[in-house]
Amino acid sequence: MKYTEELSWILDKLGTNGRPNYFDEEKYKENIEFVHSLGLKCDCVGWCKLDLSNQRTSEIFDQISTFCKENGWCARGYYTRKYVDVESEWYELVPSYFNDNTHCEWIKTITDNGESINTSIIRAFHELTPTPKLWGKNIYVPERFRNFCIENNINDLDFCWVKDKGKYEAEQYFHVYGKRLIPHVAGDFGFKKSDHNRVNEAGGWLPEIANIFYELQYVNLQDCYLADDLPDSGIVYAYIPDTSSCAGRHTLLIYKDIAELLLHQKVLPTSALRPASVVKELPGGYVLKKTEPLKRPTQQFMDMMLLEYNNIKMSNRPIRMVSEKDALKILRIAKKERKEDFQKALTKSKAQDIYTTAYVPVVPYYCVANGGFLSDEYEFLSYSKAVQENDEFQRNLDAEELLDTKPEGIIIATCPDGDVILLCNNGEVIRFSHEAPEITEQWPSLAQFFVDTLNE
Repeated sequence: MKYTEELSWILDKLGTNGRPNYFDEEKYKENIEFVHSLGLKCDCVGWCKLDLSNQRTSEIFDQISTFCKENGWCARGYYTRKYVDVESEWYELVPSYFNDNTHCEWIKTITDNGESINTSIIRAFHELTPTPKLWGKNIYVPERFRNFCIENNINDLDFCWVKDKGKYEAEQYFHVYGKRLIPHVAGDFGFKKSDHNRVNEAGGWLPEIANIFYELQYVNLQDCYLADDLPDSGIVYAYIPDTSSCAGRHTLLIYKDIAELLLHQKVLPTSALRPASVVKELPGGYVLKKTEPLKRPTQQFMDMMLLEYNNIKMSNRPIRMVSEKDALKILRIAKKERKEDFQKALTKSKAQDIYTTAYVPVVPYYCVANGGFLSDEYEFLSYSKAVQENDEFQRNLDAEELLDTKPEGIIIATCPDGDVILLCNNGEVIRFSHEAPEITEQWPSLAQFFVDTLNE
């Protein structure tokens, strides 16, 4: 199978005791200078992501090795392998993490065997996009996913409502518990740089990296599943608990016909599903781990939570609204606390020029900061940069043939992965995917977008 390889790496300076020095302002500067000398980019302390399909990879590794030997440094990093162009009858559910302020408490309950387990309490209104979520090893799905399974007589899953103590109206979430457990997962379990046999069997750039780098903090090989372990329909799950030697797993596998229907009915975005790597034999460097049943609450508890769910659905909770005044206040606070992340405010004379353009709703924000990093995920563009990005985006959008309905709006921000943030003509703000022509997140107003992204 074809795969991509990525290495996130950084250099550490050896101290007088011969041990790496992780925290040193001077080290950061030297790190950054070295990365730039390779013609690469890095973060503020020197972490660099390297796509190993880069034709200069061998040359870059040689320079890293030479620099470390001649200057008393050493290299460490994270290796990730993902399969591409996979044709499969099965799809993995790919949940994203809850926002940090969504999950707030646990409910202690028991299993049928009397074992203690936890279910979650959340404030669901913090989740602006109802997609599958992850917290710990628990998988959560929005109620639209549960409704889809009920309407289509898909009986491979049990659902337990996630208690929502938020004060505002929001789509609800459910713990999901699979009924059909597959016996194995093939993965990178316990992969160590010192295990030369596994390193060599895995191949790719791993043997070269193991020779040069003093530490691989983790090796992430995309999981595979044995063809003989899988049925020919429905939804199955795999669960492996965490141990001291390797990270566990909790995965839902969805058969192709159901996956396609989920996408067609827009229950899930395309980013929430990826083709599963199904193999007849164990790939080199992989370990086959036995799964075990996921512990679940009693039916009595799930029935009780369902009653609470029905009650909250009948309640009349307010819709969360954020004012422009609130958003500007939070933006000012963020700018004061993180001065280096924001540009100066647009002058009033320059702001006047915008009042005849589509960007007039953004003027109050430009007058606080004419661009800046709202969070690690969202860069609010300066007015001039936004206009430039928007012109190119609109040209590309005009050439897009796969969209039935094209978003009508202007770019105000961008994301590191290439997604763009649009202020729509109706006042809503959307995140538009760079991979597939679809909306992946949505905010009801410009003010809501600023508040939520600044609070990430």
